[in-house]
Amino acid sequence: MPPRCKPVWDKVIFVDWHGVLSRDPFWLSILHNSDHPLHSQLTDAAEVLFQDESLIHNWMRGDVSANQILDCLEIELDDSFPPDYLRRKLVEDCQLMQVNQRLVQILREIRQQGIGIVLATDNMDCFQEALQDANGLRPLTTQSVEEETLSFRQAAQLFDEVLCSCSQRVLKRENPERFYGSWLSAHALEFEDALLLDDLEVNCSAFQSAGGHSLQMTYRNFEEQESNLFTSIIRWRSL
Repeated sequence: MPPRCKPVWDKVIFVDWHGVLSRDPFWLSILHNSDHPLHSQLTDAAEVLFQDESLIHNWMRGDVSANQILDCLEIELDDSFPPDYLRRKLVEDCQLMQVNQRLVQILREIRQQGIGIVLATDNMDCFQEALQDANGLRPLTTQSVEEETLSFRQAAQLFDEVLCSCSQRVLKRENPERFYGSWLSAHALEFEDALLLDDLEVNCSAFQSAGGHSLQMTYRNFEEQESNLFTSIIRWRSL
């Protein structure tokens, strides 16, 4: 069989996940439920974990696995929980994350105009596993943008491709050429053909230094930034 042709795009938008499309944490069904038997224990352990920037970055780069992280947490499970409970919840709770419905709607409209939409996230093995699970299911026959809530699965199927730091083995800020470069080259694109939507200034600056365009935006302040998003995309498309 002849090789499948790659999609042909003149432009691509790289979209961050945490802080832009969603702000929900890992283990949200436990951390957001004060009645859960593990709530107090996991809340304290997660707070300590995410203060350890070096360890978190190693997890994001794929140098440390979710199982190794769980060993570090030293959470004590009684016999009412299976041994893999917290590991399984890492993946399952990713699929409970709420997403910015309005931004997804905008990106769908942009995608219909022939612009690639690629998720570019500094993220962990469990998140990538959740995405693979969501995309491995039978394609959705309808994806109404009028629904009151938008599922993780619907959001996952928005993306033409995914770049995740645990697979790229580097964070976005550390080496943009390594993180994005191979994907851009494979699709006959340059950094100047790409726009990054990210909540962190350091990621936006690194992307601009590589020759790309960026727009710093956050999930929390999206309503204030929505009109600027349209203006920036129109300006970028005309370049």
